[in-house]
Amino acid sequence: SGLNQELSLQRPGDTRWNSHYTTLSSLSKIFTSVVKVLEYVEEEGSDATKQRQASGLLKYFQSFDSAFFLHMMMIIFALRNGLSKTFQRKDMDIVNAISDVASAKRELDKLRSEHGWNSLLSKVCSFCNKNDISVMDMEKEYVNPKKPRQRTGINNEHHYQVDCFFAVLDLLVEELNRRFNEVNNELLCCMSAFNPSCQFSHYDDEKLVKLAKFYPNDFSDNELDYLEKELCLYIDNVRNDTRFASLETINDLAKLMVSTKKHLSYPFVYRLLKLVLTLPVATATVERCFSVMKLVKNALRNKMGDDYLSNSLFALRKKKCWILFLMR
Repeated sequence: SGLNQELSLQRPGDTRWNSHYTTLSSLSKIFTSVVKVLEYVEEEGSDATKQRQASGLLKYFQSFDSAFFLHMMMIIFALRNGLSKTFQRKDMDIVNAISDVASAKRELDKLRSEHGWNSLLSKVCSFCNKNDISVMDMEKEYVNPKKPRQRTGINNEHHYQVDCFFAVLDLLVEELNRRFNEVNNELLCCMSAFNPSCQFSHYDDEKLVKLAKFYPNDFSDNELDYLEKELCLYIDNVRNDTRFASLETINDLAKLMVSTKKHLSYPFVYRLLKLVLTLPVATATVERCFSVMKLVKNALRNKMGDDYLSNSLFALRKKKCWILFLMR
């Protein structure tokens, strides 16, 4: 307990999916202690409701299903842990992020192989033997617990491998393909050409013109011609301006263009830059805002108006700053 506690069950976050991996990893390491706590609550608990809950959890934790799904999700979350951290970073490198997505897809395909299934089953069986959990005979016919008298026509291996493991992998690949299709990947790669780091070494005027073509409502054919001419002048200007030499992010580039009045000299370049800045808004920044909002706008106060919500969030932020000041 306290400072001497080496491991604990971390509460998973609503938007930080990599926190689920930490929770499952901790559960697997202190599984024996968790079972002992549940046994104690079941026998010695003062609340009958909690005793029944502990009994139900204990029954599930001591089943093969629990061990199987625990290790299956640990493998999947471990695979996506690095990807989640990449997209949670404020200074996200788009090109590397797209590369990480492609790597995640390839690893998910590898898990569908016979080696991936055998590796998972080996870990599950080892965990079951270590914690006195009955190992399921994979050759026996699968029995649906909800309909035990109905014949399923498949064995246990088919159920856990195809209906559970492969089904989840297929859903993940489908979701990644939907969110990061060829058009989205090209859009994000073109966006990276605005990156000002290393003295605009990532700059590519062809990619930026192609990026502008994704926004036909914002750039007409004539404006695209003007944009091509402006880009040549823009890159020569900023590369020879010492004030732009140490920039790292696109946000810093936009701020400095406004402060130096260059957004007036290159209006089409700045318009495209503003469109680029709207793309990352759909990622971690908004998720963090909604996580904070859920502390205020909960189920009991879900009908509050915008003014009251704004005032409540301001009061919460002020209270947090005051607490941090006292901690110092």
